[in-house]
Amino acid sequence: MLRRMLPPSPIQLPRRLAGEAHFRWRGGDVSRLEALSDAVFAIALTLLVVSLEVPSSGAELVALFPQFPAFAACFAFLLWIWYLHYLFHRRYGFEDALTVALNGALLFCVVFYVYPLKFLAEVLIGGRLAGAGPRGFGSEGATVMLLYSGGFAGIFLVLTLLTARAWRLRDAIGLDAAERAATRGMLVAQASTLALGLVSLALTLFLPSQPAWSGLVFFAMGPLWGLVGWRTGVAVTRAAGSGA
Repeated sequence: MLRRMLPPSPIQLPRRLAGEAHFRWRGGDVSRLEALSDAVFAIALTLLVVSLEVPSSGAELVALFPQFPAFAACFAFLLWIWYLHYLFHRRYGFEDALTVALNGALLFCVVFYVYPLKFLAEVLIGGRLAGAGPRGFGSEGATVMLLYSGGFAGIFLVLTLLTARAWRLRDAIGLDAAERAATRGMLVAQASTLALGLVSLALTLFLPSQPAWSGLVFFAMGPLWGLVGWRTGVAVTRAAGSGA
């Protein structure tokens, strides 16, 4: 009789579905800091919408479709930045004043970055799919790339500083060998991505008449994260297997 009155026990998800297999999440419930961050990311995603007005005819609706791939690319990129931010707070759970300040700087960079990101995506993707070919930057190509590269570098500068702080405090928060390997790998990936942004900025400053060179730098991101992710996975698995 007593067993029937008890509420059903919650289903225990596998570790790989509830978090990370080799990383103990130190962050608890969603804090006010994370809630504010989620709200700002939601606003940034809202600023990416293809059109603020509902099409009034089928022709207008069809005309919007070439813009959706550009919107999807921007949406995916910002969602990735949100995930990196989410992962940091889940893993380490910092809530001190310095973390709040760095978090605020990250949110500022994200909001600043939205329009350069959207503009560049529409230039490179939207125009080509609309059949007009990729639209040019006009005479302001260097300015556009400075804004884009500056926002990109700002985002990854803050992410790198946050992860570097977690690495510096690894003993204080009790990171084990596998968690240290994961943190070190994330730090390398973020710092390397920051370097790409800085290289793009330098190319824009020294070759202002050739803004395309500044953009080509970012094609290295995929191979970079793939390589670092693979090496980090191997290091984490080895450290977890050693039981250190």
